[in-house]
Amino acid sequence: MVASPESKYAGALKDKVVIVTGAASGMGKLLVERLVGFGAQVMLVDVNPEVESMSAAFNAEREKATWWAVCDLQKAGGIQEYFDQAVEHFGHVDIVVNNAGIINSASLFSQPDHTDLERVMRINLIAPMEGTRVAVRYFKETGRQGVVLNTGSISGLTPLSFLETYGTSKAAVLYFTASCKDLAPQVRVNAVAPYYVETPFIKGSAVIDQYPMLLKIGVLKPERVVNAMLRALCDKSLAGDTLVITDGNKDERLKIYDDLALQVSSRLAGGLVSSAISFVGSLVSSMARGAIDLTRRRS
Repeated sequence: MVASPESKYAGALKDKVVIVTGAASGMGKLLVERLVGFGAQVMLVDVNPEVESMSAAFNAEREKATWWAVCDLQKAGGIQEYFDQAVEHFGHVDIVVNNAGIINSASLFSQPDHTDLERVMRINLIAPMEGTRVAVRYFKETGRQGVVLNTGSISGLTPLSFLETYGTSKAAVLYFTASCKDLAPQVRVNAVAPYYVETPFIKGSAVIDQYPMLLKIGVLKPERVVNAMLRALCDKSLAGDTLVITDGNKDERLKIYDDLALQVSSRLAGGLVSSAISFVGSLVSSMARGAIDLTRRRS
């Protein structure tokens, strides 16, 4: 169950206190296993009460390796509660991984009301933003250095019908992460944007029914994504960055926000406001085309 600590990330993560949401399954569960294997202490957070038995199993192998909290991220104050529990139990927090997420149950335009829209946005977008806010306030108040990792998705870069709500929430997570760049070096906030991953999250959703070609093209193994997550946590050169994870061995650093800021700033500095506005429009179009090309290359 516990990964071997023989890894280039082991030294950087040993004795770190890490909060992981969505810890009961999929990438979150695998990440927890890797972190515990590296000697970290991990707070397991999930709406699934199985995190209690998971924590007990880890602690049977190494005393005080983990603690747990059952939390519905839609609950007001829930994020602050589990953060405070982690500090109380472990003494401090070093890293927060906002990994929990859900997918919309059906296309936005086939739903009778906004219930599903609100649920997806609260868990996929508001919770990572609130989790980051709580973490950053803590790091600033205590003077500690810290890392926050947000789980995005290729869906935030590749618009697909049926996934309007999910994709929009993930696109916003990537934008939010880029907006946190200036918090470094005290707090590094990064994100990962994986292609579709072989987890119960995808296999148990309606995505495969809508897009059966995904299975034919192939989906990523969770291990591939977790390796990128570990890099985002440990690579000190990354701040406000998103690692795009496809089928290759190299994680591509997303640069669209850097390019946007540079080009718009240069045009505004030259007094070319209309040119800057026009550039933003053309860049957004090229971003969409480039993201679609990522998917086409996989096929």
